[in-house]
Amino acid sequence: MKVGIVSLVDKDGMPYLKYYEDILKDNKIDYQSIFWDRFNEGEIEKDNNEYTIHMKCLPGEKKLKKIIPMFKYKKILETIIKKEKYSHLIVLTTFTGILLYKTLLNNYANKYIFDIRDYSYEKYNIYKKMVNKLISESFFTSISSLGFMKFLNDYNNKIIVCHNIVKFNEKIVNNNLNKQQITIGYVGGVRYYNANCKLIKALANSKKYKLLYVGKVNEDCDLIGYCKDNNIKNVEFRGKYKNKDKIKFYTTIDLINSVYGNDSLEVSTLLPNRLYDAIILRKPIIVSKGTYLSEIVEKYNLGLSVSFDDNISKKIEEYIINFDQVKFNNACSKFLKKAEKEQKYFINNIQRFVETYKGEVN
Repeated sequence: MKVGIVSLVDKDGMPYLKYYEDILKDNKIDYQSIFWDRFNEGEIEKDNNEYTIHMKCLPGEKKLKKIIPMFKYKKILETIIKKEKYSHLIVLTTFTGILLYKTLLNNYANKYIFDIRDYSYEKYNIYKKMVNKLISESFFTSISSLGFMKFLNDYNNKIIVCHNIVKFNEKIVNNNLNKQQITIGYVGGVRYYNANCKLIKALANSKKYKLLYVGKVNEDCDLIGYCKDNNIKNVEFRGKYKNKDKIKFYTTIDLINSVYGNDSLEVSTLLPNRLYDAIILRKPIIVSKGTYLSEIVEKYNLGLSVSFDDNISKKIEEYIINFDQVKFNNACSKFLKKAEKEQKYFINNIQRFVETYKGEVN
């Protein structure tokens, strides 16, 4: 058995990769990972069991500009897969599966795990059919949000819920929301321009709130320019970060910003990494009303949902006044217990995948 793990982004964008790698390592399975560095041009880099393909295809660019690099990436993937003679594949993200559609169906039926983390182009019927065909031919398919069932077919025996749960070793102290200035922090690739402009506008130049953005800003999300043009001073941008430094930034944040809007299936169906950051670090999360994420946050009392018709500043202030850390910690524990049970089932199925094919000769 030789496994290829195929990704559409770089390693820092795949925090859940560890679940697959740990089981493969524990079972002494030969595996390699293939990553795409979409921010730099360069040669294909091979370092031990990792390939990194350096080729620009910036998130947020117009779709037409992405066609050529996507096609080139597809050809490189197919070349590496053929050269390395993987017996099995783990396909991370939906579009990676679409790029390898024929390869997966023709050569790897029931010998690949399909990992779906977001909504992409399922509004197009042919794309949706291809995604559902890939699910039906997979060993199993993991989804990071039950909200995705709004655009996926119900394959009960194939689809398994997974969670982006990452354990932090650092000691987490209780929040102090009774302070002069509250920091509302966004950690990750900075996207969702319209929603964040509205949030920034609602809290612009408030002495009570500081907005912090940590992460690389997408080409189509010029929040820095928006703040400059509108002379907004209470917003800070820190730029790209390493995953190992994530906890350092979160120690300075009081409320986690996960405001994406609700104007598309892309944002209304997902459960982002920030939800798990909030639960594990015991920090309340702010989300957009009318999303699957807001359903979870409201059901388990994990933070507050806001609409842009609200007086957002007043709503946050009311939440802070009524915040009870003990009740909030209990709410986080309740959700985490459920998520960990589902995650155990997900991990057991990765183990089942390995055990089913472990004895196969490549």
